[in-house]
Amino acid sequence: MKFSIRSSLRYKQVYILALGLLISFLMYLATQSLGDYLISKNHLNADASTKRLENYQNSMEAYIRKNKLSVKDVRALSKWVKSHKYTYLTIYSGDEILYESGFWNDAYYNYESTGTFLEESQQLTRNIAFTDGVYSVSIIDSSEIKWYSIVFYISLGVFFLFLFGIVIFYNHKIIARIMLLSKEVSLIEQGNLEQPIYHKGNDEIALLAINADNMRNSIITRYKSEKEAWEANSELITSMSHDIRTPLTALIGYLEILETEGYHSEEQLSKYIKSCKEKSLQLKELSDKLFQYFLVFGKETILMKKETFDARILLEQLISEHVFDLSNQGFDVRTGLLEQSCMMTGDIQYFKRLFDNLFSNVRKYASTSGPVLVNAECNGQHIIISISNDIRQDDSLAESTGIGLKTCRKITEQMKGTFKIRKNRTRFEARASFPVSAQGKEA
Repeated sequence: MKFSIRSSLRYKQVYILALGLLISFLMYLATQSLGDYLISKNHLNADASTKRLENYQNSMEAYIRKNKLSVKDVRALSKWVKSHKYTYLTIYSGDEILYESGFWNDAYYNYESTGTFLEESQQLTRNIAFTDGVYSVSIIDSSEIKWYSIVFYISLGVFFLFLFGIVIFYNHKIIARIMLLSKEVSLIEQGNLEQPIYHKGNDEIALLAINADNMRNSIITRYKSEKEAWEANSELITSMSHDIRTPLTALIGYLEILETEGYHSEEQLSKYIKSCKEKSLQLKELSDKLFQYFLVFGKETILMKKETFDARILLEQLISEHVFDLSNQGFDVRTGLLEQSCMMTGDIQYFKRLFDNLFSNVRKYASTSGPVLVNAECNGQHIIISISNDIRQDDSLAESTGIGLKTCRKITEQMKGTFKIRKNRTRFEARASFPVSAQGKEA
């Protein structure tokens, strides 16, 4: 999965916060506008304003009549004004203002004088009788300020409600994804490997989920491989134990006859000895197969005792032995060996086993109608050994399991070399290449 820094949870949090601020601010403006509209429609319309002012005038007139106030009873008048928080009271005689008090909005400072303010503002004036005369009483109502304040605080609450709601909703989704991932990993930990791990998006949580799912798939693959290997080992052990028991039982029987001299003639003695040899060779072949199997499918690394040796001398010895055996079996073997010393590093015993497998492959599957070519050369960097032969075409040829060639490959690669095979319908070639040691390069 391609991971982008912009899709990181760190940047997503910044994006969500910015988006939350934008949406919250728009909701703030919308709430503010709605509140202003409702105040203007329901509170500041002419009928509602006139009705409130009339109620204030009636309350003021009843208060003066009840308490028998004169225009000079300033303290009593101020008490009524304080009980009506958003009103502004003015008492005047003609053009002369005798008393004024009440709520004063900062917007009133735009007027040059109180008279101008009273003229421009919506007000209700009534002549009210005091104990010392009749005076004009003007009352201005500013109660809309209270509603504007309420709308402001509601709008502010809506702003933070949406902001916190968006952030909490985003965090809830993140936590839900983490909890789901934790639950799925717990199921895998309990052994439920078939439980898939859900992943969506391209952030860190999705990357973690993908890696966990890949790990689950790796565990399943390894588990299946181990199960197959265990079943194969069980089948091999069962088969090999049966195959070994048959010739071993016969070999023990022949040896007991020889030990007790239960034969009746020299011809019978020779026959028993020959049978013992055949059973011994059969056991050797079975043990070689078993060794090759565990060499290929056992530990990934072969423990080798490596040493530096002259490949020319060792190759002459190994190849000459096998060439002699093949020639006795009717094969036409043609060799081309190293002409000068060439040093290489490896395990001599495994090097011999490599050639045992290669020439065993020739004996089993090569045709005697064509030549067997055995060549070895050194190009200064590598020692290249190749064996090629024609392939037998008769029906009696057993199908190859390929385990011998797999053994050759593993031995060669363990000695830092390469092993390749080339095969067509009629011709087969095996080629092994080994690096020349530093000592050999200097020589």
